[in-house]
Amino acid sequence: MKKRYLLIWFLIVTMLAGCGLQGSKEISGEQQDVAVLYFANKAGTDLVSVNLDIKGQEEEALPAYVMEALLEGPQDGDLARSVRVGTRLLSITQNLSQVNVDVSKEFYHEESIYDVLAQVAVVKSLCSIRGIDRVYLTVEGNPLISASGEEQGVLKESDVVFDADALMMDESNITLYFSDLNAEYLVREIRRIKVPRGESMEKMVVTELIRGPQSQYAGRTIPAETKIRSVETKDKVCFVNLSSDFITKNNVGTSAERLTIFSVVNTLTELSNVDKVQFLIEGEKKEVYHHMIFNEPIERDVSMIQK
Repeated sequence: MKKRYLLIWFLIVTMLAGCGLQGSKEISGEQQDVAVLYFANKAGTDLVSVNLDIKGQEEEALPAYVMEALLEGPQDGDLARSVRVGTRLLSITQNLSQVNVDVSKEFYHEESIYDVLAQVAVVKSLCSIRGIDRVYLTVEGNPLISASGEEQGVLKESDVVFDADALMMDESNITLYFSDLNAEYLVREIRRIKVPRGESMEKMVVTELIRGPQSQYAGRTIPAETKIRSVETKDKVCFVNLSSDFITKNNVGTSAERLTIFSVVNTLTELSNVDKVQFLIEGEKKEVYHHMIFNEPIERDVSMIQK
């Protein structure tokens, strides 16, 4: 299996106490009566524990029984699958306290919150069986690979916790351009932001520009009242659609006008997929901003950046 099985486990290795999920191995005398399955809530953002009656099941058959129940999905209509539909159990063996599980390729799709949810569900469900405290999970015989490029290896229940808030965000450093205090040049500001999964980086950097600088040595270039209508990149041209406030709330001279335009252009062209910026106001092209030509894509201008 290719390294498309790279996973974001470094976000989920933490103290089990942070999980907030309950579930225990309920044992009556010598016989364990209940195992615990972990399914997703309707939104797919958290795990919910459900008791599975295993009374009368042969002990050596329990790992397969629990896995098949997990793959079958929840009976409760308020819950959702934690493992993708179509995933098949290819093999499962137990060696003392460790279970080795091999599943079909449908188990994993891409690096996302749902892949982490599935893996945590498998490990925690199997570790709810008495005598099992670790799981080695493979996909069609191939080990999962960590973000550092190493085999994921054997996982204990205490190694995994589902942190939806963390997994829904990527962190990234971005370069923003604001005005210097003399309104002559653009100055860089490096900022670390959290990017919600599914949100475009282009939209996030424009959002940060509108928020304004954090440095006391930089000045705002975009009116705070400006609203983002949409941001979309096609063929390396980023179409930035802003509210009319971008113009009406920014009655400035020619020099400051250029700082406004190129703060956006130079910031967006820091991204590898953007070469030019086409501005739209309320969805339409405007002939001029105040003085500058505004109806065609604008390229980066490094001469505007303070040396």
